Order: sequence, then structure tokens, then C-alpha cells
Amino acid sequence: MSLTRQRQEADVQEFPPRLVIDTNVFVSGLISGDGPPARILRAVRDRRAIHLVSDPIVEEYLRVLDYSRIRKFRKITDAFVADIAAYLVYQTERIELRSRIKMSPDPDDDVFLNTAVDGRATLLVSGDKTDLLALKIVEGIPIVSARAAVERLEG
Repeated sequence: MSLTRQRQEADVQEFPPRLVIDTNVFVSGLISGDGPPARILRAVRDRRAIHLVSDPIVEEYLRVLDYSRIRKFRKITDAFVADIAAYLVYQTERIELRSRIKMSPDPDDDVFLNTAVDGRATLLVSGDKTDLLALKIVEGIPIVSARAAVERLEG
């Protein structure tokens, strides 16, 4: 059995699962209380999953939450964003990046791949069909949609 296959089988059984969540899934989960992205964030809140982040991911999350098209949602206030910043500092697992993987057609997405690999993620969760999801796997770590992640978390 290959080392990659052994790692996949071990990670599937790891509990709680270790998730890297791309920005569109994270922000969607914050905006809407329903749907797979919100269910993933509830799993993290309930300690049924570990949210892995790196400094560049935290910076991107906070930058996107400051976009005017995101701020138009009533719940995305300065106080809410401050709470999210505190959550990202105190309740996620911070990963120091060492890998230099360059696989995504969108170079800005490589940080999610590197965080997943360096953080020994169980899953990388994305809504990006043309870039991250198209890769399907990175170093034995499945790249899945929010719906597929919920099936694995709740199944």
C-alpha cells in the first residue's frame, strides 16, 4: 500500500477532522445560517471539527469581510468582524506555512493547498469549481465541496 493511500485511510478516521475552509465557504457560512457552509461552521463551533488557518488565510478572510458587497448584509458589522477576528486568533489552529505547492490555476489559492498540507488536514473544503475543486486532491488530502464535507462530517 502506498504511503499516500495509508495517509488517506488514517486521515478519514481522524477525529475530530481537520479542515481548511476556503474563503467563499467560510464567508457563505457566516452570512447564511442555512446550507452546507453554515453546517460546517457549526461543526467547528461544536468541536466536531478543527478549523485550520494560516496567516495569509486569516488576512484574506478579514479582507473579504470588509468588501462593501459583503458589508451590505445586516449581520456583517464592525462588531461582528471583530468577533470573527477574535475567533480566528483564539479558536482556530494556526498553521505555519513551510510548503511551497503551486498547483492551482489561481495562484492565490495555493495558500489553501499549503495550509492543508502543512496542517495535515483531513479535508480542504472549497466552493471554487474551476480551480481548487478541479484538483480533487493534494498530497493525499481530498479537496471537496461544502456539501461533500457535510456528508463526511455528519455521515
